[in-house]
Amino acid sequence: MNQQPDIVGIGVSVWDSVMLVDVLPERGTVVRAKRHVEGIGGGITVAVATAARLGSATAMIDSLGDDAAATRILDVLTREAVDTRCVVRQTGHSSSLASIWSETQAAERTIVFSPGSACNRLQWTPQIEALISGAKLLHLNGRHPEVCRRAIEVANASGAKVSFDGGAYRYRQEILPLLATADIAIVARQFAQSHYQRQRRSDSPKSSMELAEFLIQDLDCELVGVTDGADGSSLVGRDGARFHQQAISPERAIDTTGCGDTYHGAFLHGYVRGLTIQQAARLAAEVASDNARRLGGLAFDHTPFGSAHDGSDSPSSSGTTNP
Repeated sequence: MNQQPDIVGIGVSVWDSVMLVDVLPERGTVVRAKRHVEGIGGGITVAVATAARLGSATAMIDSLGDDAAATRILDVLTREAVDTRCVVRQTGHSSSLASIWSETQAAERTIVFSPGSACNRLQWTPQIEALISGAKLLHLNGRHPEVCRRAIEVANASGAKVSFDGGAYRYRQEILPLLATADIAIVARQFAQSHYQRQRRSDSPKSSMELAEFLIQDLDCELVGVTDGADGSSLVGRDGARFHQQAISPERAIDTTGCGDTYHGAFLHGYVRGLTIQQAARLAAEVASDNARRLGGLAFDHTPFGSAHDGSDSPSSSGTTNP
């Protein structure tokens, strides 16, 4: 029998192909990749796999195709001990794919995304309801919106917290009703800036802390975080908590793929384990930093963080890249 999960995610899983190059090529040129890896992608998928790798019981809700990419995604989730009983496979449909070029000089990346035909076919089931009703936390980003709406109703009725992931360049009007239901909203600075501009009709630049303070008032939720890459993250709580978590060793980054997603997963792992917000943010920064020193969306070494749920400081990671 499957263990009842602490964290349940609803999102679109992706099979990533990541190429590490010195410099992004100019149009019409051919470059040789220094390294290449494949693995799971998708913000919610990587977050729940991260929390599972750290020791939380997690589950994923999604719709995949019947192709090789779906088999690979499920194989990785199973290996990471993520409950996939509510990940359905759609006969005759395809899963989502992404091709990512990661530049070593600036640790920047370019992503080409191909949505699969299966990702819009997820339907609500009694199994999904049962999975969410026993969880501590529901994590989503607006994909599968109809299922998300029903899931939020179940989470609210059962006392589970709702966490929203607002990724960079993912801001759109149709997800705002879901964002408004969040108890925890951790969003990228670009997402927060877009919401600020929409609400205030201003494009004035704001710091991540100013944006977090705006969001906590606008959303009236328990906790808001704004992540800002190498500049760290700013968190503000309804209870008046306010602090900035520095990024850890950003100069050692080689690939930022999955950094925000692993930050989310590590933070939520700490949250459901009872860490303070400061401890959870520190753990999240450590995990995201280790992930950035390696190639791929779920690349961090879980070993240094194995005892982090007790609130003690984690030993520093080696910073070596994956073979």
